[in-house]
Amino acid sequence: MKIKRILSLLLAALMLAPVFASCDQDTPDTPDIPDVSDSTSTDTEPEDTGLVLGKTDLGGAELRVMGVSAEWNYGYYTTADIWREEDSADPYEAAVYNRVQDCINKYNFNVTYTDDKSPINAVASMVAGGLDQVDLVFHPWSGMFIASKGGHLLDLREISSIDLSNAWWDQNANTELSIANRLFYTTGEITAIDDRCSRALYFNKDLAAAKNLESPYELVANNQWTFDKFAQMCRDVYEDVDGGGTLDEDDIVGMFYENGQFPYMMTAAGEKFASLDENGKPVYTWLQTSEAVTKMETVAGFFIEDNTTFHINKYTNLGSFSNKYAYARSKFATGKHLFSLGGALVINEFADMEQSFGIVPMPKWNADQTRYYHIVEGSCPMYGIPNSKTDATDIGYMLEYFAWEGMNTVTPTYKERMLKRRYAQDTESADMLDIIYANKCFDVGYVGNWSGVVNQANGSIDAGRLPKMSAYNRIAKTIPALIEKDYDAYLNAGKEVVE
Repeated sequence: MKIKRILSLLLAALMLAPVFASCDQDTPDTPDIPDVSDSTSTDTEPEDTGLVLGKTDLGGAELRVMGVSAEWNYGYYTTADIWREEDSADPYEAAVYNRVQDCINKYNFNVTYTDDKSPINAVASMVAGGLDQVDLVFHPWSGMFIASKGGHLLDLREISSIDLSNAWWDQNANTELSIANRLFYTTGEITAIDDRCSRALYFNKDLAAAKNLESPYELVANNQWTFDKFAQMCRDVYEDVDGGGTLDEDDIVGMFYENGQFPYMMTAAGEKFASLDENGKPVYTWLQTSEAVTKMETVAGFFIEDNTTFHINKYTNLGSFSNKYAYARSKFATGKHLFSLGGALVINEFADMEQSFGIVPMPKWNADQTRYYHIVEGSCPMYGIPNSKTDATDIGYMLEYFAWEGMNTVTPTYKERMLKRRYAQDTESADMLDIIYANKCFDVGYVGNWSGVVNQANGSIDAGRLPKMSAYNRIAKTIPALIEKDYDAYLNAGKEVVE
């Protein structure tokens, strides 16, 4: 008999694996990090309560981080809040720089940073080659899902120096990403990228007022912000501006939508592709009840409804805009759309718009729904520890301190200055952001995309057709075996087995 560590070489699979940008292969709809160089607001830095873990002096160690470079997907998903080489007059950049300095001065460890257009592939090569060169890797969620099955990441739950119950770890992520009750990657206060990748709704306040619509803020406050209310508001704003008799990009419509956004609205209605049972095993849940089928038919009908929505691929005259996403959002900024569905990262594109905008959560299905749901897209970078460590205890301490400092400095600067005070134009929008960030949803079935079920969910909608249950039913027959295979892979990843 011989002992073999299961580190199957999934490099080829990782290179070919789809990394979902808005659940499709098109350009994602999130722009670069907003500029806050002229922000003049001041925050009171949260009091340092003297967090003390099992080790307070890391002896000059380095936390070697590898993140997503600007070469991948136009730089939309770079983890730019991890490290800066020098101080800055920009409050946000200064907070990023000062966090590293705090780690040096308080806990005696430094943070070094490199990036790569495919970090998890680079780390997988290192692990397979027995090289210990990276301590923390960031990569889009869909790639981390695959890397975990190959044993390229450590189970965070097995590192004694990490307490995942701490407030600076995202508890929704910790729960919903624990396949086989093992957690190979997660998110939290180390970075704000998951906040930027959470989907919400922007609405044009001037257009809503001109059409005498109800206030979405009041609807949220009164627990009346439902899909039916949202859909009716979209229907009520249509105006054939040019008198052409058919919907075109110069007309006023309720919402433009992008490839792959159908599941976002279904998630908001409380539906998921899969959930985890008590053993952390994914259970396929997509359209498994009559209520879910009703939601699918209703939401799908809304997306392709004449004079209510406008598909982004119909934009043809981009003018000076480099891509159709920025062009479509410019239409929102000039009052052509009532709603724009996007991540928080697009908010800077509306900062200088002459008309007023607000931010609201994705609507509930009905008033009986107990919470809001905001999908975190598959392109969102998650972080994990490469499986090249004989002892990751010190790395755990460094992550705890780094995340603690982020919660107290970087995150407040990002949320308070960048979003609530500069870009969000009223106090109600700031309150809405708190709701959105507190209700992030991580769907393992969405990122697993077994038998292409997510592609099926999107394909017909993006083509302007209602989905067919017969197609879903065919897919559903093949998914349990694929789930079983992935569950077993997660259960045994990185463990030694006897042959």
